[in-house]
Amino acid sequence: MWQFDPNQYEAKEGFSIIPVGDHRVRINDVISKKSKNTGNDMFEIVLDVSGHGSKLWYYLVLDPSDPKKTNQRIGTFFDSFGITDYNMANYPRWKGKVGAVRVVHEEYNGDQQAKVRFCLNRKNQDKLPPAKFASAETATATNFAPIVDEDDALPFN
Repeated sequence: MWQFDPNQYEAKEGFSIIPVGDHRVRINDVISKKSKNTGNDMFEIVLDVSGHGSKLWYYLVLDPSDPKKTNQRIGTFFDSFGITDYNMANYPRWKGKVGAVRVVHEEYNGDQQAKVRFCLNRKNQDKLPPAKFASAETATATNFAPIVDEDDALPFN
């Protein structure tokens, strides 16, 4: 059995919150699931953030009751990440694609959390610095709780 030596332990600070603003991101993972709130199909998209070791979560909910808003949101996501294969069943191919998002801070369970407000289209990404992602080994931990975007917070309502 392992014998813990507290003299060889050094407390380290956790990851700092991702700053408010526009950030280049890379799709780390995509999970197809059902929304707990509505029961609609959705994609939980895990994003690596350029220049940071933390991750963000983006939820792409497919709402059949509002196809215009849903298609607008999907189109903005596809444009941001340069996805040209519109077959949603091919979502595993989204991994590794680089795009950009607007990050805001919101309170969640008494703490300030970074949250994706929306995806930036390709034209609005030109002013961002080139992407610089942490290695896979250093980007595994996070102190951010996944937060589902509220429909009324989207920029095209």
